[in-house]
Amino acid sequence: MDVIKEAGEKLLISAVILAFIVTALSSFVASQSNISVLGGFTTIVTDLETFHFSASYGFLLLFLSLFLGVFAVYLFEFLVSLIRKEFGGVIYMAQTISFRNHYIVCGGGRIGERVAINLKERGKKVLIVENNEARAVELKKLGFNVLKENALDEKTFKMANAKKASAVFAALGQDVDNFIVVLNAKAAKKDIRIISRCNSTNNLIKFKELGATDVVLPEIVGADRMIYLLEKRSKA
Repeated sequence: MDVIKEAGEKLLISAVILAFIVTALSSFVASQSNISVLGGFTTIVTDLETFHFSASYGFLLLFLSLFLGVFAVYLFEFLVSLIRKEFGGVIYMAQTISFRNHYIVCGGGRIGERVAINLKERGKKVLIVENNEARAVELKKLGFNVLKENALDEKTFKMANAKKASAVFAALGQDVDNFIVVLNAKAAKKDIRIISRCNSTNNLIKFKELGATDVVLPEIVGADRMIYLLEKRSKA
């Protein structure tokens, strides 16, 4: 689940519970003091401000103050998530603005990681785009520059400074997702080289039509390699 969405749901649930508690407690205080519900609410606020918990409903006020603390924590968590969502991309753009002639690998799975390793071994600057939090952390531990964003979002390529990149590798698991990566890469830089993974031979032409420079089918490459090794051994 998206972090900001999860934090928002927690905040909403806690807000509803808090509203219920405040309403119930205000009604209780109003009935005890023979005043209006609004008067009961005002009394509660005053008691909380003065830390006056010695009243007959002091225990309830203590419970309310504790839940206010929980609400404040969820509110803070939501605000932090929102700030990261809105400004995190801007910060990363500032960090990647110095990237030149780098290689963008979309998808940090087994194939994407292998592509990144090979590029790094050749002394190339690599930027991996990976949307999964846990996977992004793993790749960072391996020493890669990782942009934790969705490669299906066009703005991600702006954040990755694709205009200055040498090539883009579309290494996501589904062909339909790699279609979008190809389109986003072309939108960011028309003449950029795009090497895409393809899972079905039926989609080869489609990838070319969308603008992929080269298309690779991992299963076919693997099978060809196996036959090559067999023939090489036979000739030896």
